[in-house]
Amino acid sequence: MFNSLLTQLEPSLQLLRWDWHGSLTTGSFQAAFEHLLHESRRYHVTRWLADVSHLPLVGTDEQAWLSENWLPRFAALQVQEVALVLPVSLHNQLVVESVLADGRRHIRADIQFFSDVPAALDWLTAADTPLVERLEREWQRHFRGGQPSRLDRAG
Repeated sequence: MFNSLLTQLEPSLQLLRWDWHGSLTTGSFQAAFEHLLHESRRYHVTRWLADVSHLPLVGTDEQAWLSENWLPRFAALQVQEVALVLPVSLHNQLVVESVLADGRRHIRADIQFFSDVPAALDWLTAADTPLVERLEREWQRHFRGGQPSRLDRAG
């Protein structure tokens, strides 16, 4: 169902990490973002690592849906810290900025921007190097080559 969404849950940090690989349709995009809301609620997630660097070009329909429908529901979660790994595409960078500007009235989380995942993990884990290394090893072991599947740690 979510063949383009890769996720990792670290319960000890209440951290949900996600990355997008593959194509994007409005239906798959909305279903994936609904899933992220559901998992965040289910596991009482307070930290997000959103790697949107590989996200295909986001269209105006997806952007409007994020701003008008999804963001108010995301804001209702208890997410306190969001680390965003910025898109390579200038178009998607502008989309991210626009959606976040729309969401400022809703979102109370501390949002920080990063150019790479290790820096984002470092910030989210308060520079706990062994934890960062373990999370990265798990991620690489499960997602070598960006192959879609899910890695959820419910432990």
